[in-house]
Amino acid sequence: MLAYEAVVLIVGSIMGILTSYTDIKTGFIFDNHAFPLLGIIERIRGATEEGEEEELPLPQWVGKVIVPAAEIGILLYLYLGLSKGSILLALSGLIGLIVGFILGMVLYYAGAWASGDVVVLAAFSALLPLPLSYARVVAPYESTYPLYPLSILFNSILAVFPFLFFYALGVLLVRKETEELKAVFTEGLTLTLEVSLWIMAGIGLAIVLENRGIALNPVIKYLLTLAIIAVFGKYKKAGDAVGLAVLGYLIYAGGADVVYAYGKLFAVLYVFKVFFSVVKVLRKKALVEEVPVEELREWDILGETIYINGDDIVRDRRDFFEVLKEAVLSGNLKALSGTQRDVIASPSAEGLSGEQIEKLKEFVREGKLENRFLRKKSMPFAPSIFLGFLISALWGDIFWWLILKTAGL
Repeated sequence: MLAYEAVVLIVGSIMGILTSYTDIKTGFIFDNHAFPLLGIIERIRGATEEGEEEELPLPQWVGKVIVPAAEIGILLYLYLGLSKGSILLALSGLIGLIVGFILGMVLYYAGAWASGDVVVLAAFSALLPLPLSYARVVAPYESTYPLYPLSILFNSILAVFPFLFFYALGVLLVRKETEELKAVFTEGLTLTLEVSLWIMAGIGLAIVLENRGIALNPVIKYLLTLAIIAVFGKYKKAGDAVGLAVLGYLIYAGGADVVYAYGKLFAVLYVFKVFFSVVKVLRKKALVEEVPVEELREWDILGETIYINGDDIVRDRRDFFEVLKEAVLSGNLKALSGTQRDVIASPSAEGLSGEQIEKLKEFVREGKLENRFLRKKSMPFAPSIFLGFLISALWGDIFWWLILKTAGL
């Protein structure tokens, strides 16, 4: 084990244990357990209150522990880079921190993560911007550039997928929502089958070109396949016909091996389909509950947006992904900003304030709002991010492994 790898694993493990413990116990993550400098900056700006952490049901010493994981990552790679004369390596810790923040902020603005989760991912990203020697499966771009935070994020999601899967199914079974349960396995099945055919059409085209002496770079192959999927997605009948014809030709030329390869491709795409169906169930069913305003507490996260439109109080129960889809399809990306509305309360990852709750109570008393509100159930994400870090450090990139298996490698 290289010395710097030991530092990465030890510091990352201490940070992961502490942030996971506090997140599970209280739903709160201390900045000084991951990125102390950020906590200092927030206190100077007045963004956090001194007494806030003392109210948490934790031993006092827990909040006083300092783990400068992000800072250690930045300085560690700075030292390694300068000693080896590599500017990119020297900046890897800082770049990893920035990439982690960007990835985390996407989930933050989607309402899926709180700000503490963003800090945890960013700190892990500063510690592990590049794969360690233990990693066996790594994407080419991750070993060349400090983009390994992508692996940490994807691993953290995919590693807990089995738990999310059974949790979502359990919720549907308990509520006896058989149609939703059936949709997890059947909704989008036809599209999954079609996409697998379109991908086979892309593979067939690449084979034809190579047989004519035109060798394509792997990146070009992927871009070509994506272009084919985009075109056939618009002209589905033509795409299905071409895909079936190409598949038939490949089976004729390659026999049972092609059938096996196609079956494996379809199976992987189907798993991803089920994954997104489970995510949909979690967003709409399992991780939200309807409660009266009397049960709302500070830091609770709403599952809806409530805003003023003229003389009316309007509630919008679309989630971030539905709003994003409609904005893209309509070409009105300004709708994402919400600047056209006077928002009273929304699914902000920071939760409700006491002032917002009092405002909602006032509207309920005046009869302007029905006394039922969607509230998101809290879920600790720090443990899954920690698990993603450990998998990335000691094994590699699960997502890239799935891509390789889909390609038959």
